[in-house]
Amino acid sequence: MHIPGHLAIALAQHRLPALSTDNNLLKPLLLASLFPDVIDKSLGYGFRVMPNGRHYAHNIFSLLGTTAFVTAVWGKKAGYAWLAGYLGHLLADRNSLVPWLFPLQSYDFKEGRFYFNKSQFLKELLFLLIAIVFYRLAP
Repeated sequence: MHIPGHLAIALAQHRLPALSTDNNLLKPLLLASLFPDVIDKSLGYGFRVMPNGRHYAHNIFSLLGTTAFVTAVWGKKAGYAWLAGYLGHLLADRNSLVPWLFPLQSYDFKEGRFYFNKSQFLKELLFLLIAIVFYRLAP
């Protein structure tokens, strides 16, 4: 999934009853929805520390560790929003390999650059625009 899709899911999540009560929860939710890609794509494609763009931040240990950190620094509500956004990201990426148990389990990753799918990106952009409209119209 590309950035627009992850943002659209986070906006939809913010309308869930547990998250919609506080507008301050939108920031950690949106940041967490992008965090795994910011870390892994930077390390994999930018710095070439790993063979592709999914290892260190696309797993359950990073999800739990960063959630614990956010909770300790900014409180339970922000931690819950972070958990929801991060988990939403990982679940949205489920159609391709997500290394849930990395580094405890090895995964067969294809080495190489990110494959940009223009039609998928446009679909996700449309999804984001629809999410923004519904987000703004909802009470």
